[in-house]
Amino acid sequence: MRKICGLILLAILLTAASYAASDLTEIGVGARTLGLGRAFSGGVNDAAAIFTNPAGLTLSDGIKIMSMSGTLLSDVNYLVLGVGSDVPVGKIGVGYISAGVSDITLTQVVGTGSSASVEVTGISSYTSSLFFLSYASELSRFFRGNLKNVSVGANLKYYLQGFSGGGSVMQDANGTGMDLDAGILWQASPWARLGLNANDILPSSLGGKFRWVKNGAEESIPYAARIGGHLDLIGDKALKMNSEQNMAVLFDYEVLRGDNEPKTLHLGCEYSPLKVLALRIGIDQKAKADLSGVGVDNNLTAGVGIYLGGFSFDYAYHQFGEISGNTTHFFSIGYKEPISKKKKFLGKPAVSGSLPTPIVVPKPILKTYSDVSADYWAKQPIEYLATMNIMPGFSDGTFHPEQAITRAELAEILVKAKGFNTAEYKKLYYKDVSPSNPAASYINVVIARKYMDGYADGTFRPDKKVTRAEAAIIFARYSGLYVKDKVQEKVFPDVPRNHIASPAMAASKEAGYFEYLSDQRFNPALPLTRAEAAEMLSKTAYVKEKIKNFIAGEK
Repeated sequence: MRKICGLILLAILLTAASYAASDLTEIGVGARTLGLGRAFSGGVNDAAAIFTNPAGLTLSDGIKIMSMSGTLLSDVNYLVLGVGSDVPVGKIGVGYISAGVSDITLTQVVGTGSSASVEVTGISSYTSSLFFLSYASELSRFFRGNLKNVSVGANLKYYLQGFSGGGSVMQDANGTGMDLDAGILWQASPWARLGLNANDILPSSLGGKFRWVKNGAEESIPYAARIGGHLDLIGDKALKMNSEQNMAVLFDYEVLRGDNEPKTLHLGCEYSPLKVLALRIGIDQKAKADLSGVGVDNNLTAGVGIYLGGFSFDYAYHQFGEISGNTTHFFSIGYKEPISKKKKFLGKPAVSGSLPTPIVVPKPILKTYSDVSADYWAKQPIEYLATMNIMPGFSDGTFHPEQAITRAELAEILVKAKGFNTAEYKKLYYKDVSPSNPAASYINVVIARKYMDGYADGTFRPDKKVTRAEAAIIFARYSGLYVKDKVQEKVFPDVPRNHIASPAMAASKEAGYFEYLSDQRFNPALPLTRAEAAEMLSKTAYVKEKIKNFIAGEK
């Protein structure tokens, strides 16, 4: 009886009796994502990306491996295996999912009326398998360095399902098929990532269909689509900067398979109080049939993850409907190549036999300036930004660190730091900024991206000195920091709570941009110096990562 229940459950979860091919990702795609309510459209940075949004393969480098197993109703065996890696033209992955029920007792009714009896006719097993071949890349690979914050990915899938044993009747119920998934990720800010992925989008005319082997009947495979996001609230590149802890919120909105299926939501939260530990909770909505038609189950999920030396061990608890007996426990083991173990190569590697010889990347030689002494407080960020050509000095070998920075100069370094292509932005005209002004193109970008504002009289005032208060507002916008409407306490002793820049000062201070002031007086009307601008820029999450890569020898 339990085997029959297991088969029924498998059919409900996979096919809903409405289409032939079973997309096994509907059950689960790794214990980590299951613990997060299967909210994954915003991208996951491990091998589970193969089965969720393939564009997520670009979120990490090196080899990625994951496996997961679980049993539904003690009978439906579920297995997931995935491997991802780097190749010269992007990222690739291969994956495999299977679900099945073995030793299903087949019966038939013999006789009629009171003399009828049930007779065992054989034993059969049902298996559904799904194979993946994945590819992903950043769009900048195809657009000459542009669109660096957008990634795309695709899966080619092969379906195989049917029965074994049980005689010719059961063997007739076998088939194969193929289809295609596609995904896209947009890194909207250092802490916010949005994603869209669509499953089984290949038209039947191009091969996107399932074919029954015995009679040759063909059926299309219904599509599903999701849109969602991944928000880092606490962490190195998060809304709230914290190098020791991490917290992320994930959400998905799903258009389910089939015309009569309801739309569903998927929500998850992951908190890491320590680098080696992650705690997860979520809600995974799934369609269900009820007396009024088709409804939605709000399935509670939870999980925990442990990370040791590149290896991950994940557990997930997942409800399936209101029956407590359907609750399932999943376990995953994964591996993600640690950054410290990756070898860097410059140009073509020297060859000794068949093994490449790694070339040591030398530390970059930093630019120095005659007016920036060895013990100058902002020496390091000045030299890094100058060497990276984000904020160069002057032709006479000086940097003028104590010189006040102008609005035009600040616009230029903000744009250079993020590498924006100024040609992509609409040209704006201000009465005091002529098209021939060297800073005009940079001003267009900072206005378009709302890092800075023009004035009501139609001017930009490019030569106006930036004050510390203005810098707090500009850098908070530039970094995408969360800025409250008002503050409850003074941020600095000489700045009133109702100062227009107090909320931005609070956010920028919490992000570490004003550490150099050591909680002294802020002097909001004081002009921002070039040294202060270099210090603040180097503390933003994006530029901090850029400097780290530069030191490591990465472009």
